Amino acid sequence: MESVFVSNPLILLGFIVSLALCGFGLVKKTHFCVTVVSALIFVATATYALLKGAGLYEVGTVAAAFFAINLLPLWKKGGR
Repeated sequence: MESVFVSNPLILLGFIVSLALCGFGLVKKTHFCVTVVSALIFVATATYALLKGAGLYEVGTVAAAFFAINLLPLWKKGGR
């Protein structure tokens, strides 16, 4: 069984853009709007991937990476 991510480049591109924006927001310390745009792109791409037949494990793996990257600033501050 072939992955939906491999067969549909729009899904892969959406997740890459979302993770890149998230990383850009952390490195450049931009305002909250970059994080919101990144989250909206992630939600839209995840919804599209699930509608196209992607497995929950595939989408969940990308979601775990996305949430871990978004939680890095809290870890650096010591949870404050």
